[in-house]
Amino acid sequence: MNSQVKVLKESVARKIAAGEVIDRPNSIVRELMDNAIDAGSSRIELSLEGGGIDRIRLVDNGLGMSREDLKLCCLPHATSKIMTEDDLMTIRSLGFRGEALSSIAASSRLEITTSRDAESWRLSILDGKITEPMPWRGDKGTIVDAQDLFYSIPARRKFLKNPGSEGTLCRKTFLEKSLPFPDIHFQLTMNQKIRTVLPPSSLRDRVSSAFGDACPAGMMDERSTEMEGAKIRIIAGRPEWNRSDRRYMQVYANNRRIDEYAFIQAMQYGYDELLPGGVFPVCFAFLDVDPALVDFNIHPAKREARFRNQGALHHELVNLIKDFLREFRPVFQGSTLPEASQQELAGHPQPNNSVAKAKTEWPTSHQSYPATPEAQTRRFTELVRETAPLRSHLHPKETDHKPTYQDSPLTASEPIGEGEIRYMGQIMGVFLLAELGDSLFIVDQHAAHEKMLFEKYKTELPPRQDLLIPFEFEASQEEIRFMEAHRGLFESLGISFGPGQAGMWEITSLPRAALNMEQAIADFLKCRKGSPAELQKELYATMSCRNAIKEGDPIDPGAAETLLRNALTLENPRCPHGRLLWFRLSRDELYGLVGRLV
Repeated sequence: MNSQVKVLKESVARKIAAGEVIDRPNSIVRELMDNAIDAGSSRIELSLEGGGIDRIRLVDNGLGMSREDLKLCCLPHATSKIMTEDDLMTIRSLGFRGEALSSIAASSRLEITTSRDAESWRLSILDGKITEPMPWRGDKGTIVDAQDLFYSIPARRKFLKNPGSEGTLCRKTFLEKSLPFPDIHFQLTMNQKIRTVLPPSSLRDRVSSAFGDACPAGMMDERSTEMEGAKIRIIAGRPEWNRSDRRYMQVYANNRRIDEYAFIQAMQYGYDELLPGGVFPVCFAFLDVDPALVDFNIHPAKREARFRNQGALHHELVNLIKDFLREFRPVFQGSTLPEASQQELAGHPQPNNSVAKAKTEWPTSHQSYPATPEAQTRRFTELVRETAPLRSHLHPKETDHKPTYQDSPLTASEPIGEGEIRYMGQIMGVFLLAELGDSLFIVDQHAAHEKMLFEKYKTELPPRQDLLIPFEFEASQEEIRFMEAHRGLFESLGISFGPGQAGMWEITSLPRAALNMEQAIADFLKCRKGSPAELQKELYATMSCRNAIKEGDPIDPGAAETLLRNALTLENPRCPHGRLLWFRLSRDELYGLVGRLV
């Protein structure tokens, strides 16, 4: 019987291997820029034609190669970066696999010109055939010219996108590679036109130059910290400079852009007290980790990594961001209010258990959310100035309607002393108005009460309540493993659960404040994400939101004053989901809005 197993021809095997490393033009850009940076270049110029499909040309002024190195560089697994297996534990270079140039040679028409020690050589590769290096003329460094991508692999070429889309991906890779190296000059030319120039600069200015108006230098700050085996730097945006997507939340490990959700989650957790749900920060994290603690030898693109100290890195990144953001927590100034006691409001109706957890819809555009009281005041002023005159609404000509109030009518009172709050009433069923000194405060009653309850739950563990009838829910094997791994934490939070009948699981006890929230608690048990601190915060945030006074609920003056005192004396006046509790308008600002002389 004839054998059905055959050894592939070398040319076929090389094309298959090349497909793992080079799948589109931006893969060539990635590999060539890695080599140029590793060569110690101080200037790197990239030129693209037809989105990189027709031509990719990279010029650097690095070390260059000798004739002998040039002959070897396009062979499979030829590299100058490592020699032994032990070298994999100390990798500092961007490239090390020895697959890039051989893969590019197998998928394009390749020419390499290089100069070193006053000698220049040129090498051509076509149809997998390597010519002898020829003497040439040139400056120090290397020029790599790859044309007609996938001419030898038509099946791969027909799946490429149009030149515009491929060019956009190439530019994205160009920016990602240039970001961690602010001391190198980078230039990108597309179809004979210079598109991007990044001169040597600071790391913050490099981020700003790369992304333009999306990351203005004036709205970004640099912070750093060190820990055992690693150093972390962040270029972080101010909280009011935010977006509706995660595009500018990026993580770099040892100068490589990586896709690691744990660190993206750390960024969000760092900002979550200042930004509401659905709004994301602008933040770039640069991790410099001891090579012995990280493994990049997972995928040819090197966008994945395994960290031995991932938990410690996550913790330090969160703390670094929170330390940076402390200066944006507005502390109420000029107040001599007494210490506010954290107590539940009395006198308001019990929450309706059918009310789902409140969700805030945020604009899908890139307009920033005003994350500080000052920014909200400025935005309010702009809106008022943009609004048509309201005189006809304030003084209608024909109407018998007279305003009514859920609370007592506004009446004149004796002059208040410094630091004394004068409660003025509830408007629109959700906002409380208060006068303090020469300022008017508008307070969101739901957000303020939610914050009070959240702080109470954090300091006083809610009592546990056994369920008369256990709540049943389904869980996958992965969810069960997560629940079992965190059983101790859930028990400490007052949640007991276990296997039930017919493959179901049961919740047998809950925190008393979470009664009638069984489905939400079941979803919480199965969420499979977050550290213990994040899980605890999520539970208390959910309980606080469900139990807080809702929009449309009336509130008696005594409870309103307690709520106001708590809200206006908080160090961080934001609800657990990041929304501001209040904003302030001063007397001068109000006079300015109506054109009255101060």
